[in-house]
Amino acid sequence: MFFIIVFVGAMEIISAQEKQLLLIHLKSFCLDFFENDSLIFQFSIRTGKSQRPTPLGEGYVYEKREKPVFRYADYGSNQGKIIYFAECENGLKKIDYKIMRSLGLCYERMDSGQGIVKKLHLQENGEKRYSIHSIACDETIGKAMSKGCVGLRTNDMLQLFPRVKNGAKFIIIDN
Repeated sequence: MFFIIVFVGAMEIISAQEKQLLLIHLKSFCLDFFENDSLIFQFSIRTGKSQRPTPLGEGYVYEKREKPVFRYADYGSNQGKIIYFAECENGLKKIDYKIMRSLGLCYERMDSGQGIVKKLHLQENGEKRYSIHSIACDETIGKAMSKGCVGLRTNDMLQLFPRVKNGAKFIIIDN
């Protein structure tokens, strides 16, 4: 019942603003996209693994990026270097950045498992960043395999990307 209340409240906020909502269900690996209170798309997703889970919370899309370049965020010799190959279940696959898309997330409220943080804008200056983005390995959909980001099949992201506006609300819940 708690999640229904959050969802209804979010729809009221969206109706007054952009009229767009990305509702992400972590346990069921599902992303619902609403526009003007109507479900437009429903996609299967990939989420963060247990060591680096996708944080629960809510906020808005602050940035849309075509052809984003993914870099290693971990500390060590690879930090900041471009990731050219994705680790897929069947081996390495070259990432085609020409067709990749990314929606940068600004959390206004995040539950990282260590308490709730408010007004968290995740920058490139060494802090963790989270986004909804295309992935190179479709077989990872429906699994918890990322370092916290939400992954979509490239074709699904190419449908979603042009519809989502900067400022669109997102809510990430645990069901």
